[in-house]
Amino acid sequence: MTTLKTNLSLLRELFALKEVMDAGQIQGAAQRNGMKQSNLSKMISDLENEMNTKLLNRSPKGIKPTNTARLLYADIDNIIKSLNKISATFVDSDELTGYVTVFVGDGFIGHRLLTELSLFYARHLKIRLDILTDKRTAESDIDMAIVDDLSSPVKGKILFKSTGKQHLYASRSYLEKRGTPKDMKDLLQNFDLCVQQRHLSEPECQIILKKAEHLNTTSDAESIVLGLVLSGDGITMLHDWRARYLTDLVRLDLPFELTHTYFGVCNAAIEKTLKIQAMLHYLKSLPDTGADCVELY
Repeated sequence: MTTLKTNLSLLRELFALKEVMDAGQIQGAAQRNGMKQSNLSKMISDLENEMNTKLLNRSPKGIKPTNTARLLYADIDNIIKSLNKISATFVDSDELTGYVTVFVGDGFIGHRLLTELSLFYARHLKIRLDILTDKRTAESDIDMAIVDDLSSPVKGKILFKSTGKQHLYASRSYLEKRGTPKDMKDLLQNFDLCVQQRHLSEPECQIILKKAEHLNTTSDAESIVLGLVLSGDGITMLHDWRARYLTDLVRLDLPFELTHTYFGVCNAAIEKTLKIQAMLHYLKSLPDTGADCVELY
């Protein structure tokens, strides 16, 4: 029969295994956690004895996890996410005060992460979340930026990244009126395109857009392009996470895909504040949806 003491011991050993796997070596994991290498090594050995199986193959170059260890890793990670969720839930709301100013790129509006951040700060009534999109905002007035270009507007520590896919979409009314492109050649010769101006400088898009015979509209704002497409003016490249909430849009079955990555960058001056740390605990607890997952650094 398991006891509280044995369960706590098992948790410590499992967490130790994950730390070693993340670091790629026992020495590095020990240094990162302020432990003696011998103590950490013993925890791994104890776990292997309890499970009656080898978890790590050791060599002078480092460690190599066995298949059993790789299977365990996902379960350990889920345990840690659950603990982080509990920690975030019980943060004293009276200690979280002030406001957090977040600058977001135009294309990020509507992302699931913004919704989650709004829900988090709604739980802490003494915290206000200010979302800005004006590129002229001074860096000193921004606590955190969610951008696809790390050169602006905040230079600080990267907290997380979110990667998503883009495909070609059109409104149902447009397809009913014009039909559906049979292939990419048909699309570029016979159909209207509405695109964001940033796509004009992306190598993957340049190859295609140079061949487009009906590039009707470009704009520096995704919201304008989206509005035109929803009104039936053409076809555009759109994030899948944005499109799935718009029932009038149809994803075209064509061999075109873009990968877009956004980074969350925090002003170094407030990185360690309680309000930012509580936000990170909350993000760690979010389930992985695949299409718009958040990877914390």
